[in-house]
Amino acid sequence: MNRRELLAALGLGSVSALSGCLNLAGVDGGVLTVMSVSSSEPSNVVPSSDERLSDEPLLQRALDRVTQDEARGVMDFRLDRSEYRSVADALETLPYYDRTEHELSIPSGFYVRHDGFVYRLAYRPMCSETPLVSSENPRNRCWTSVPEGTTTLQRT
Repeated sequence: MNRRELLAALGLGSVSALSGCLNLAGVDGGVLTVMSVSSSEPSNVVPSSDERLSDEPLLQRALDRVTQDEARGVMDFRLDRSEYRSVADALETLPYYDRTEHELSIPSGFYVRHDGFVYRLAYRPMCSETPLVSSENPRNRCWTSVPEGTTTLQRT
């Protein structure tokens, strides 16, 4: 690589980093939020027995925990890097309800029916401050600290 190519590569990398294009989402894991919703549910609710969910034990465990502990509440689960990727991959196969395109009173997320209740599932990555990338930038959409009351899901 000659000097000109090296400078071009460094310049392009710097511009990408400064513009917030460097995606570090999920490097530090993330948080899965499971929230019970009222009967005014969106039409695209998926049963927890759906094959797209039944193959992901962490999602099943999270739904079971919320149903047992606080069926009409909210629980946050801290996920490590591999757990975050596994949960994100499974959820991304489901229909996503975007409140900006539908009814604004229902939060955006993935809707799942489990043991007679409907839950909204959402995930957000954890990010840490790195040079040239601010985790406070809303475009990065990361948690910078774990929400209070977050629990963990242990694989069996």
